[in-house]
Amino acid sequence: MRQAFGIGSMVCVALMTAAACTSVLGDFTVSEAGASSAGGSDACATGTADCDGNPDDCEVNLLDDPQNCGACGAVCLDGGTCRATGCSGVTEIARGFPSIEAPNANLLTVYQREVYWTAGEGTDGSVQKVSIAGGAVTTLAVGQNAPYGISVNKHGVFWSNLNDKDVLMVDRDGARAPEVLFNSDFATLGVAADDNAVFWAQRAAGIGTPGDGSLIGQITMPDAEVDERFHEDNNVSPHLIAIDPEHVYWVDRSLRGSVNRTHRVTGETRRLAQEQPFPYAIAVDDDHVYWTNSPRGDHASELSAVMRAPKDGSEDAEAVWTAIEDDDVAHASPDCIAVDGLDGFVYWTDQGSPRVMRKHKDGTGRARPLYEGGTPRGIALAGGFVYWADEGSGTIRKLPR
Repeated sequence: MRQAFGIGSMVCVALMTAAACTSVLGDFTVSEAGASSAGGSDACATGTADCDGNPDDCEVNLLDDPQNCGACGAVCLDGGTCRATGCSGVTEIARGFPSIEAPNANLLTVYQREVYWTAGEGTDGSVQKVSIAGGAVTTLAVGQNAPYGISVNKHGVFWSNLNDKDVLMVDRDGARAPEVLFNSDFATLGVAADDNAVFWAQRAAGIGTPGDGSLIGQITMPDAEVDERFHEDNNVSPHLIAIDPEHVYWVDRSLRGSVNRTHRVTGETRRLAQEQPFPYAIAVDDDHVYWTNSPRGDHASELSAVMRAPKDGSEDAEAVWTAIEDDDVAHASPDCIAVDGLDGFVYWTDQGSPRVMRKHKDGTGRARPLYEGGTPRGIALAGGFVYWADEGSGTIRKLPR
């Protein structure tokens, strides 16, 4: 079944978007009137900013203030120092927004010098964005019911609401109310997009349980035509996804799950790896597909792994990292994953330890913890930085690679 909507005339959801005056950033406010990319007033001299909303002064030196390093509210963590190039270590670029009590930052993506993420587990969920430097947080959508997967292209911001079982869109500035592109009978999860299409993963039963109605769906751009029959697969439990110009890559989060490749034109699907214990997240570079195996139960750490396989299926899957062979940390539980072709490394978050990790993509050498602590979840790479969402605190953090 296909559903066609013009982007300007899609079914609207009566939800509030961001207010105009101020944005909460931690425990203070940042004026958005005349704000520069650094989060201060345009009237301020270069390297300074008005971070307290008082237009009479530019009280912050962005070049040496560890509480406002490069942008208002960009905090250098763990005693890090601020210099002209940024924090010496981890920078917290957004935090606890909009709900200080239950922020729950989930998954994130980076697009054109902005970080976008989903937050919240219940009906008070939201979709947020902030500059990669930090500064005022923009709320793109509120009142979302367990927002989960998220992706961005030139047409807008796309995400799934797991509990409401729908896929939504909003413009990148949050100027319009969110619009429902598709409403399902089943849970919607992973979302991936480029300028030509948006794809989503849908599972028909509980986590790890195959069922009738499981599929990978497609929404073509810019006409927003929905194809929920793009790839039906009732023998799997689809979860997170990734794309390249030719294929959609997705994991079947089952006890004996699989990693799969579906052609974007023909819909032909190939199993690249099988017998994987609860694969969770997935990423691709030019030659390989990478994923995390994140089992549950008493033997989770023994089976936890970061895996890879050639994208063409020419060779069997191999382990890049395994908890039992490469690590001595108890309760390892790899979560989200990111990779690119720039530096030869694969990055992932580990909620069990908890840590942000890096290792050579070919599995050589030792895994290196880049950061330890918190509850790291979604992860993305952009420029020379790795960005991640800390689920428990609702913060967005970055660190030079």
